[in-house]
Amino acid sequence: MSRMVGHVTPFKDPNPRINRRWPAVPTEIRDAILKEDKSRTYPELAKKDGISLSCVWNIKNNKTNKQQ
Repeated sequence: MSRMVGHVTPFKDPNPRINRRWPAVPTEIRDAILKEDKSRTYPELAKKDGISLSCVWNIKNNKTNKQQ
């Protein structure tokens, strides 16, 4: 391409994306999910608490959340 067009300076994005961090799930919701009956499915818990299914899965399967 450089032979056909010539030297082209690389494009620099004037507004690079800002790395965003998703807000953490509040402790009250996290505790409620961990105390919830095991018969409730992840989608039910996500809909009830208004968070994503992946957040529920992470809360339920995180080893630091497991009560001993």
